[in-house]
Amino acid sequence: MLEEAEREFSSKDFYLVKRHIEKILRSHSDKFVEIIKQGETPRQWVYSTISNIAGDLVESGNYHIYRGVINPMGPGDELLKIYNKSIDKLVEMKVLDNERAEKEKGALQENIKNVG
Repeated sequence: MLEEAEREFSSKDFYLVKRHIEKILRSHSDKFVEIIKQGETPRQWVYSTISNIAGDLVESGNYHIYRGVINPMGPGDELLKIYNKSIDKLVEMKVLDNERAEKEKGALQENIKNVG
């Protein structure tokens, strides 16, 4: 699923997200198995985790040029695109409804404004 997502995003900066997911899977594989046993599909988990990690990275302030503005020379814009696309995929999979997705995107934008 992760390789499929990487092809779908086709972003040179996806590796920033992918390495975090691989680390999670290696160090907490038992938790991943338990989540799947509880009914979440691997695809849902992957896209949900992509959105969480990409969101965390972009709102960390590490990719801002100054407060509230993502540095156009860094991977911040790509991470934001990855976040938005993963949220859209969760809507497509009916994990999130449109209203919840818009709230999530809006919250991330607010957090971006307050860091950097």
